[in-house]
Parts: sequence; C-alpha cells; structure tokens
Amino acid sequence: MPETQLYHANHATFALPAQLKDKTMHMFTLRDDGPSEFNVVVSHADVKPEERLEEFGDRLAMELTRALPRFQLKAMTERSVDGAPALELVYSWRNEAGYMHQRQIITLVAGSKPGTREALLLAATCLSAFTDEWNAAFDAIVDSIKLRRPLAEAPAAPTSMPARPALPTIFALSEARKTLHVFANKDEVAAKLSARDMEQDRWEFYDANGTRLLASVTRGSGGLSLLRPAGTLTLERTAEPQGAKLGERLHLAQYIQASSSSVPFYSLTEVRAHLEQVAKA
Repeated sequence: MPETQLYHANHATFALPAQLKDKTMHMFTLRDDGPSEFNVVVSHADVKPEERLEEFGDRLAMELTRALPRFQLKAMTERSVDGAPALELVYSWRNEAGYMHQRQIITLVAGSKPGTREALLLAATCLSAFTDEWNAAFDAIVDSIKLRRPLAEAPAAPTSMPARPALPTIFALSEARKTLHVFANKDEVAAKLSARDMEQDRWEFYDANGTRLLASVTRGSGGLSLLRPAGTLTLERTAEPQGAKLGERLHLAQYIQASSSSVPFYSLTEVRAHLEQVAKA
C-alpha cells in the first residue's frame, strides 16, 4: 500500500498518497460568473533548497516577465505577514480586454513535510487600476493573516551581497513619473524610450555604478519621430560630473520597471543595496 499523509481541507481531512503534489488554489471573487472587478487568489509554490525570500521574488518576477505580455513590474517592496518577512510585487500586463493590475504578497512558510519550505502567495487582481477601496480591502486581508505553519527561523542572509555586473546595465530616472527604469544596455534605452519620453520627461541616465551619464540624440534628416529617436542615442561619461549620483536621487523613485528578464534588478531595495555596496568598494 503506498505511503499516505493526512491532508487537511476546509471541510474534511483525508488520506492522500504521499507522491501526489498539492496544487491547491483558493479564489475569492465578487461574481458567480464572468470577470470580477476585484478578486483574491491564495496559492503556494515550491521553493528551491536554501532559496531566500528575495531570491524567490526575483525568480517569480523573471517568470512573470517571460509569461505575461507587456509585463510591467512597478514595485517590489518589503513588508511582513503575521510578523514574518514578506515581499509585495505590484505589476500589470496586457490581455485581450486591456491591462490587468495585480498586487501579490509572498512569504515563506514550513512545508507539509518535515524540513521542507514553500512560498505562500496571496494575489489581488483588478480589471483596472487599484482604487483606494480595493487597496484598503487587500491590505486588511493581508493584515488579518495568521500563519498556521510559520518558519521557526528564517534562513540567515549572506554577510555580503555578490557583486552585480558593472556593465552594461543602464538606469533611467524620471522624477515626473516617480519611476526608475532598468535597461539591460544602451540599445534597450534607445528602443524602449520614445522621442516624446526623451523630450518631455527629462530623464536622468546613470550607469550601473550610479554615475550620471550625458545623454544626447543625434537627429537624422527627418528629425525626431514620436515613436522613437531618429538617429543615434549616445550615453557617455564625461570628465566633469554631470550631477549627483543615483544613490542621492533614488528617493525620488516610488516605482521600478524592468525592461526585460535579462536585467539584474527587480526592486528599489536591490538597487539601493547595490549602490551602497559600490560606494563602499
């Protein structure tokens, strides 16, 4: 007879063959059928051995970038769930009906089998941008959580962060949008930012070490297109500093947006820690 484990559900307990994987998902919605203006889904996911919460958050963000069309990560911030460390991801993506908006909370808990861990995920989705009402409703749900299997002790963080690649990452800060964009390289900057972006939002550009770059667009014979710069975008360091370093300006950003899955940063906390490490080097 195969080995079994006692499984607990809301309405019953039963013996479950041990080799079956638990993919339970709970969904709470406003309607019995059709799209709901607001819904909440609770699920869980496997965690790699020794994987820390921040590493799981990075991996999830990369998987969402690959899976969802026109995915935009707006923020990855630290928070807590029932006193346990947690991360919140705020993002949107495009589907046939338009843009979907989601807030997702992640925390690590003990797995159903002794000595294992898993990620508990709580995601709220809105068909349009979150209103104050739905933000408050989701925050109230998160604040009310009582974990049944909290980790006895979170894995110790490494004493020092591994060095991030110095090049070719480019940061672009828009004070008007309160957004820090992270680009894999200079070519992505030219491809992703339109001429209108360049001229109206007064972007500040920095290299991976947080040093301000001088930006210029060489106009072609047709001038600047509204869709993309006509000509060549140049980002270069100069002998004289072009302004304050990114670390001194990072407080102006409330959101972070990654250009693709190849960028090494997915949260403002990560960027700040990286810049502090560079400053100490």
